[in-house]
Amino acid sequence: MELNDFKAELKSSAFCGIYVFAGEEDYLVRYYLSALRGALNIDETFAVFNNPVYDGDEVDFAKLVDAVKSPPMMSDYKLIEWRHASFSSMSERDLEHLEELAELVRDYPYSIVAFTSDGEGLDFGTVKKPSKFITKFGKLLKILRFEKSSDNALYSWLKKHFDAEGVGVDLRTLEALVFRSGHSMDVLASEVEKLSALAKARGMSAITVREVEEVASSTPECDTFALSNAIIERNKAKAYAALEEMKVRRVDAGAAMGMIARTYDDLLAVAVLLDEGRGLSDIESVLKMNSYKLKLYAAAVKKYGTPRIAGAVSSLARVDADSKFGGVTGYTAIELFVSQNI
Repeated sequence: MELNDFKAELKSSAFCGIYVFAGEEDYLVRYYLSALRGALNIDETFAVFNNPVYDGDEVDFAKLVDAVKSPPMMSDYKLIEWRHASFSSMSERDLEHLEELAELVRDYPYSIVAFTSDGEGLDFGTVKKPSKFITKFGKLLKILRFEKSSDNALYSWLKKHFDAEGVGVDLRTLEALVFRSGHSMDVLASEVEKLSALAKARGMSAITVREVEEVASSTPECDTFALSNAIIERNKAKAYAALEEMKVRRVDAGAAMGMIARTYDDLLAVAVLLDEGRGLSDIESVLKMNSYKLKLYAAAVKKYGTPRIAGAVSSLARVDADSKFGGVTGYTAIELFVSQNI
């Protein structure tokens, strides 16, 4: 089922059958399930009768059958929810029960059934080769898929949320927020509230990258890249401070070296493409790199120059080889590398 078709049903109140809200983006799964619940006008007073909710990987079809047959109380509809169902692990008998449930719901039009499932709970297959489940139930059930949003989709979504808060924000700030706080819409929604509250408390009409870096929560991945950030800034003091923090947290030296290698590999890729005369938008497309991150790396390339970056990559290869044949290893090797290459 296409999302626009679902929205049309909400507007026309043409509810019927079984809905499946599935995919990796939990925020949108919950959002559109809530939209269905709201369109059905479920009264909280009678929710225990008109909105029974079940949960678990394994679906108890006997419970659902009883719920479907039971009429709503003081309402035209009832919404029966089963959250976090795993369609991927259903047996052949379970799939038969699901097919029977879809047929049963037709006889009880006042009962609407809604399943939710995470990214691993329902295999969609591909556009060219849909999974067996989609092939069999694609038309029998109303299946909506919510994949992880692209960066551009997130920027648009975030802009609407900031607009709703009455707080201005530009594209560079949105890029910085996604880079720092990640792609989870649940996390980003909380960050919008936090940043909007900060702007209002300070009497600011808009937020900037500065406020994002000041208060936005960073992902574990972003925290781990503190050393990489120091490399990008070409700041030895920050690099040594990051290394000390990593030692305290007992981060494996091999993992730290891996981070450094990835950083220099990315820097070299950006440097080579820039030397070829490629524009940032072209490089972003080629490398599939976050645009905010790309701008940081492009600035770093100007600080280092391609020859120095290429030399650092060669030096990393030597450090790796030396560590395997009795040379300097661990954080000592990393600190020597930092002293010679940043």
